[in-house]
Amino acid sequence: MRRTPLVLLSLLALAGSAACAPSRAADAPRWSAPASSASPTASPPRPAPTSTAEVRSRVTAAMLTLGTEFHPETAEHTEENSDAWKLISLCRDALPTDRRRTAHRERIWDGETVWIRQYVVGYLKAPGRKLADELRTVLKTCEKYEVPDDGRTSMIVRPSPPPVPNGPDVVTFCEKLIGQATRHQCTLLLARGNFVVQVDVSAADGDLAAGAALLAKVAPLATAALEKAA
Repeated sequence: MRRTPLVLLSLLALAGSAACAPSRAADAPRWSAPASSASPTASPPRPAPTSTAEVRSRVTAAMLTLGTEFHPETAEHTEENSDAWKLISLCRDALPTDRRRTAHRERIWDGETVWIRQYVVGYLKAPGRKLADELRTVLKTCEKYEVPDDGRTSMIVRPSPPPVPNGPDVVTFCEKLIGQATRHQCTLLLARGNFVVQVDVSAADGDLAAGAALLAKVAPLATAALEKAA
């Protein structure tokens, strides 16, 4: 009978310790699983255009606006026209499907330390992904070529990791342009629906790493711009 009070005291002490435990645990950081582990998916492309006028309108809608918040030298674009030449084709005259382009527009920012060119192309009946596939096919064998009407030689460069992850609708690579001076230029081609955006950049006197970084920075803006068209 004399031992009973000691047992009761021990039980009371344990109960007190348990009561304090939740407050200490609440103070500690706790990991919780995210509500959903599924990655967000992009919305499907808009229906294909049905007229040349619609293609032109949607091409114009996809033109980038780069302000001083992007780079001090992109407050205003230097040049814009609808007479741009063609999508980049490297070792061949042109990508076969690009000969069927319906409308296209070019915008250029030409600063002292950055050069950016955006080229948007729309097609009435050709899917943009076909252009991406054709460019990938060219890149499998094209390693070096003479730039037409330029006087420079281009050597294809594949930074690792690439400035932008490649995918079914994304092609990215860089070039080492050799002439009176040597500089690097990096290119991103994005396809969505019946539209393609090509972005070419060069930075810091043609430094490869600077060009790749600039391309990575402009890529999400180009993707968002393309979604306005397609």
